[in-house]
Formats: sequence, structure tokens, C-alpha cells
Amino acid sequence: MFSQSLDTTIHIESKNLGEMRSIRIGLPKDYYESDKIYSAIYVLDAEYKYQICRSMHQFFEISTRIPGTIMIGIENSSKENRNRDLLPSNFGGSDSLFRAYIATEVIPYIESHYRVNDDRTIFGHSHGGVFAVNTLIQRREMFKRYIAADASFQIINSNLPDSLVFDLSDKSLYTCSSDGLYGFGEEISSDMLTNNMIFQNYTVQNRHTDLRFFSEHIQDDHSHSLLTAFHRGYRWIMDWPISKETIRDD
Repeated sequence: MFSQSLDTTIHIESKNLGEMRSIRIGLPKDYYESDKIYSAIYVLDAEYKYQICRSMHQFFEISTRIPGTIMIGIENSSKENRNRDLLPSNFGGSDSLFRAYIATEVIPYIESHYRVNDDRTIFGHSHGGVFAVNTLIQRREMFKRYIAADASFQIINSNLPDSLVFDLSDKSLYTCSSDGLYGFGEEISSDMLTNNMIFQNYTVQNRHTDLRFFSEHIQDDHSHSLLTAFHRGYRWIMDWPISKETIRDD
């Protein structure tokens, strides 16, 4: 009997970026047996992070009551172009073009070909986390939930407006820091943690925006913080408790 695959890869000739880009798509286990409308989570750096996140995400369908979600993995075209796409112009990137690519090409494709609503989450780790937070600040309409795992907040803080004058009451942001990078000095880890705290203070100062925000420190190195950050960040962002401290009284 023919079985439809839950995982596929498509290729988009991007007008914004002027190159062919690959997109991975993972469907919930009951997608073909139901007529449900699903939310979506977009995962950056998909060429090496998608499969890890996809496996954890599929486990959540078994281990929690989090509704099934369509996962979209956005691959980099090359290692060199990763910085171009994920970083702002003052750090040598052109993230506005990559953001336009997602907003005007990827999202419309997904929403016209799959049963998906506009309840979107973005997950980014490292430079991907920088992109996620900058997207919240610059084009908040693109996503409802933002997960920024171990991002370099030095980069983010360099572009922060003096204050946030818009309503973020329908947005959620999870961030985390780690113990730094293997092979780097302790001062690097200390600087990353300090800049993370600066951003946390910034969200407190702009509390009038009503942003739902949670931040924590993960006791692991930068690369492996991805593993803990995805499952903790996704569970928190979807209102599934990750510890006693995060269980809601209501």
C-alpha cells in the first residue's frame, strides 16, 4: 500500500536572494488522516539542526499534549552565506534580504500548499538566535513565538532601539545563555552572559509592551546548548511546563 511521506525537501529559486534555496518540511504524524489546521515552527540552519529538532519534535507528539505542528527547516546555501543571511548590516550581513525571503517566499509557499494557519514559531540557535530576536524587533508580524538559543546578544544589543513603542502582548520570546565555546577563554563566556543580562534588563525596562518573556542559563557549551534549548524553549513557548518554577498558577 502506498504511504505518503511525512518528510520532504523542496527547492525555491529565491528572487530576494538570487539563488536556489532548500526547504525541509516535516508534517505531524496524523496529517494525512485528518483535516486539521496546524501551526508551524520554522527552524534555521536546517542543514544540520533540522533533523535533531525534528526528532525531538516528533517525540513531543507522543510525550506531551502539545498539538501537532508542521516543521519547516530553512537551510543555508553555504557556510559563507550563513553570516550574510543571519547577521545585520553593522556586522557584515544583510539579514533584511533573508527576512524578506522568508516573509514573501517561504511562508506564502507553505501556507498555500499545506493546511497551516498563521500561528508561527521561529527557532534559531547562535547566529540564528540573533536573527530571531532581530525579527521580533523589526518585523514582529512574521511570527507569534520566538526561540533564541544562545544568541550573541552583543550583536542584538548593538541595534536595539531606545525603547519599544509597540504592543507585543501576543508575542512570546524564550532566550538562553550557555557556558561559552570550547577552545575560547573564560572572558568570551563572561561577555556573552553579560550581554544576555543587558538584553534581559532591556525587556524589563520595556515591560509596557507586555511581551511574554523567559530566559535561563544552560550549563553546557555553546554547540550542545542547542539540544537543551530546543526542547526547553519549545515546551515553554507552547505553554508546556519545563520545571516547577515555570508551572503557571492558573
